[in-house]
Amino acid sequence: MMKHLLLLAGIVTAAVCATAAPVRADVTGPRAFYFGATCTGIGDVILTNVGPSHTAALQVLGSTTVVLVPDTHSPGVPGLESQAAAAGTTCTFTAGGDSPDQLEPFGPLTLPVVIT
Repeated sequence: MMKHLLLLAGIVTAAVCATAAPVRADVTGPRAFYFGATCTGIGDVILTNVGPSHTAALQVLGSTTVVLVPDTHSPGVPGLESQAAAAGTTCTFTAGGDSPDQLEPFGPLTLPVVIT
């Protein structure tokens, strides 16, 4: 479990670093990063997070549904990890990238989540 959390934290960090690394100012604003996942109760989805953000919230593309992923490596939402475990809901992350049409496979990585 800890290895999986470290892997996801590394993937999210890499995505954030990739979007935060330009030498010159990005005049188009923040960049989105996308994850392909299969989540309990909602099925196959594409999750998005605007970079460079450090948040536990990933939005399901094309909906108002939000997936909260506990981050045990930094102060986040207190109690989120226990809420995710109690809910029994998970997401299996299988891909990520800068475009929903060009996701690069990884994992799979299954983590407890809270779906709202």
